[in-house]
Amino acid sequence: MTSHAILSPSGASRWFECPGSLWMCKDEPDTVSEYAKEGTFAHILAEYCFKFNKRAEDSIGKKVNVSGTVVDEDMASYVQSYIDTVNGIKDTMSDCIVFDVEQKFEFTDLLDLSTDVNLIGLDYTIERAYGTADAIILCDGELQIHDLKYGMGVRVDAENNKQLLIYALAAYSYYNLICDINKISVHIHQPRLDHYSSFSLTPEELQEFKLLLKDRASKAYSYYVKGFTDDEKSIALVPGCVQCRFCKASANCPALAEHVIKTVSDDFTNLDDDINNQIENAETQLSLLPNGELANKFKALDMIESWCKSVRTKVHDELSQGNKVPGFKLVIVRAGNRAWSSVEEAEKTLKSFRLKQDEMYIHKLISPTQATKLIKDNPRRLSRLNEIITRPEGKPTIVPETDKRSAISPADDFIDLTKEEVN
Repeated sequence: MTSHAILSPSGASRWFECPGSLWMCKDEPDTVSEYAKEGTFAHILAEYCFKFNKRAEDSIGKKVNVSGTVVDEDMASYVQSYIDTVNGIKDTMSDCIVFDVEQKFEFTDLLDLSTDVNLIGLDYTIERAYGTADAIILCDGELQIHDLKYGMGVRVDAENNKQLLIYALAAYSYYNLICDINKISVHIHQPRLDHYSSFSLTPEELQEFKLLLKDRASKAYSYYVKGFTDDEKSIALVPGCVQCRFCKASANCPALAEHVIKTVSDDFTNLDDDINNQIENAETQLSLLPNGELANKFKALDMIESWCKSVRTKVHDELSQGNKVPGFKLVIVRAGNRAWSSVEEAEKTLKSFRLKQDEMYIHKLISPTQATKLIKDNPRRLSRLNEIITRPEGKPTIVPETDKRSAISPADDFIDLTKEEVN
């Protein structure tokens, strides 16, 4: 991956579906969220534990890097869960030839972008394309690609995952030189969502993906270098929930704005008229929609919400930089909750007031998770503890039919209150 992240595997789900997104994002500033930083720190910890055969909990309280970020109990627990799963899978296999972590691959030649460069001009230098796989296992003729997703926002599945298939293709072209590989599998680990997903394919199926990758990469890279005309816009910019979710240009994308406005305005007569009456009318119309049409509207919600968030962020950034956004301004909201500037100084001051211990401190029973960690090496106590631990059932949530979790049956969980109870 280059410093500009052109054709990056992590963004493949975007440029695969929306080839013009690379051009749209070209001049957008790179930003790193706190969530992304946290994910980076988790990967650093996992790499350290794998390479030096350490347990993540041994690093609690230690700095991850020079930034001063400290490993806490939660991060150690989640990272160790990922490590245990990967090691558990590896331990079930024999004849292990390769076990690498944070392995960097170059896959520029696999993309074969020379045709596009020849069209653009021979003086143009192709940007090299790189990607880094979190963990690679090559045992018993099977090549495995493992990927740690530390975030909690989006559940990711391994099936036909573009990022992991690119890693698998690069790894296959490299390791196939030293041994026969007859099976490839990719694995997603999301310990904070208690989610693990895997997907297997044959070398022949991976080569089919290679052809698709070259085609999509060619289109995206061509648009990145030379842009696109108005006639090409409908082909270059293709709005969708997956490709728009993390796109840096979503707030400025005309195709996404047009799609959102069309989706929303279908329910209104005139957006310039009094909106309140029209909303009431739209709510009535929604209640009369057939489920098929309702499903189409539901599919658009994530994309609309993502677009709204992008526009709100863009307006905030413009106002923060002193640029005018007609009709809006930045103000300071009320101050946050009060807190001690120094806990140590607060304790010293309160003690000087001769306050009692129960006046100064609030005692709280430790959580089941903390208690389990304390007695995890005592099976008898752990068994007794589990008897008094309860956990609320998960709440129903709407997911696509492609989700591998079993659908619940409302008839099994709810009583029909419209029927008389028979005594």
